[in-house]
Amino acid sequence: MTSPPLAVPQLTFQLPGRWLALDPRDVDVAAARVDEAVRELAGPADDAAIARRRLRVAFQRAVDAARDASAHALFLCIEIVPDVATPASLTVHAPEGMRMSPAIGTSADAVLGVLAESFRALAVPGAATAKRLDGPRAGILRLDRLHEETVEEDGKTAVATRLEAEYWFAVPGSKQVVLASFATPLGELRHAMLNLFDSIALAARFGPEAPAE
Repeated sequence: MTSPPLAVPQLTFQLPGRWLALDPRDVDVAAARVDEAVRELAGPADDAAIARRRLRVAFQRAVDAARDASAHALFLCIEIVPDVATPASLTVHAPEGMRMSPAIGTSADAVLGVLAESFRALAVPGAATAKRLDGPRAGILRLDRLHEETVEEDGKTAVATRLEAEYWFAVPGSKQVVLASFATPLGELRHAMLNLFDSIALAARFGPEAPAE
């Protein structure tokens, strides 16, 4: 007799502003949606070529990572408030093999405490930034990291700073975790972007579970 598939916990987010939802498994449609987001954010002007390149690289990286992780959802941010471009991405998935040991219990403190310690022991990038966030709906462990990147387009070169922020949610009443990964090329605005991502993460809630495919 085979065991039924594990239920996949579903996280629901209230995303402020305007975001594009896409399926990373559909390569052609995902590429078209990325192009749509880049055009809206950077515009068609010749002098915006390097900005378009920077955004396309950032968004395509998010799409590729979401596809590799079998993500449940991927969203690209266009703007948080009208007429203020805010490039960012959100990927949500439940990593396989991230179920905690039976000995630790199912409280958020226990699950996230063991997770944070394992990150430190394994020297996971960003482990030193680990911070607990406790909202009304879920316990969360946040890690963030900055990456400096060189972007080239039409003979022009620019150095950009990318911010990645991981929000590890303890699934209530279980030993499972769900990961929501935010990324933005606006790494120079680290504190402001983390405040935005924190507010979105803290407003998230778990909904009914769906069977794994």
